[in-house]
This record gives sequence, structure tokens and C-alpha cells, in this order.
Amino acid sequence: MKDTYLNVKKAPITFILGAANIITFIVLEIMGDTRNGDFMLLNGAMTPYLVLFKGEWYRLFTATFMHFGIEHLMNNMLLLFLLGQIFEQAVGSVRYLGIYLGSGLAGSFLSFFYMCVIGSNDIVAGASGSIFGIIGGMIIVILVHRGQYNGIGIKRMIFMALLTLYFGFATAGTDNVGHIGGLLTGIVFTFFSYGIPTLIQLARIDFNNKKTYTLDNNDENEEE
Repeated sequence: MKDTYLNVKKAPITFILGAANIITFIVLEIMGDTRNGDFMLLNGAMTPYLVLFKGEWYRLFTATFMHFGIEHLMNNMLLLFLLGQIFEQAVGSVRYLGIYLGSGLAGSFLSFFYMCVIGSNDIVAGASGSIFGIIGGMIIVILVHRGQYNGIGIKRMIFMALLTLYFGFATAGTDNVGHIGGLLTGIVFTFFSYGIPTLIQLARIDFNNKKTYTLDNNDENEEE
């Protein structure tokens, strides 16, 4: 795992996304109180009423870069920097950015849809959907690489996913629907954009190796 962490050149998008989240938090803290729901709503947090009846769909995106207090921010940024760098190096920066943003938007939309169904009008913000997208994506990366990638096993990754989900359900005021939406989106996006191409590539390598081995054996038999 040498040079995996704190290497901006190998994981530039992780650091850019982390900086975007942190800078957004600092700016909002200077402007007001990020733990205040009304203040957060005024500055881009998501709530079904404003999205559905005011047409402010941009909130599905802006909310994914906002956090309720320093603890909320730090929990998400810790996971982003721990897993994001490994995941970005595995799938590439372009795929990684798409999966991160796509998972965040999907989690935000699923949360919005669920609240519309149950008649709730909660205020939602946080990068958790995107972070769970990375967790889901890492599960696919590890499975594709036969249960082990960069020192992380599939059992450990699934345990981390389940544990993180559990803490969400055990903590009041957590957007668990957004978490699940981000996790599933990360799994699907990574499987189709990275998993299938990588499996095809690995299958070709195995086929060529077997072909070479067979040809070498035939040459030896002919010499005998």
C-alpha cells in the first residue's frame, strides 16, 4: 500500500472533492451556523417542498457538498480520504468523479422521493450518498480482483459497509435512504463502467496465458 495515501498526483479528484467540501463548510460557518436548519436551507440544502413546488432541483446537487456541523463533515471526509484515494487509483479519475457525483445525486433524489411518498419535509444535506457510492464501488473493485485489492478483503469491505449503515440507522436524524441509494448506485455504476471491462480484460489475459502455455507444451512434445 506504499504511496497509496496523501499522493495528490495519483488521486487528484479525491483531494479536489475533499477541498470543495471543506471550503464550502468554512464559508458557510463564516456566514452563519451550519447546525441551523433554516440557515442551511437558505444556502442550498434540500427539502422536498422547495424542490417539488418551487422547482429548485439544483438543491439535489448543492446539498451533497453541505454538512451540519464539524462532526458531520469530519466523519464524511475521513471515509472520503481513506477509501477515495484507493478507489480513484483503481477505477481512474474520470470514472471516480462520475461515480462520486452520480451516487450523491442518486442518494439525494431517492431521499427526496421517499420523503414525498411519506409526506415528510425534512432538511437534508451531506456527502454521505457519495461516500456510500465509494463504499459500494470498492465492493465491486474487490470482487472483480478475486476478493482482494490493495490489502483490503471482501469480508472487511462488506463489514465496513454494514457497520456504516448500522451507525446511520442507530443515529437520529440520519438520511438512511440517501445512504442506501448512494451505496446501490455506486455498486451499479462501478459494475458497468469498471467491473465488466476489467473482467473482460482479465479473461483475455487468462486466455492468452493458457494459449501460450499450451503452445509451449506442444513445442516441448514435438522436440521429444
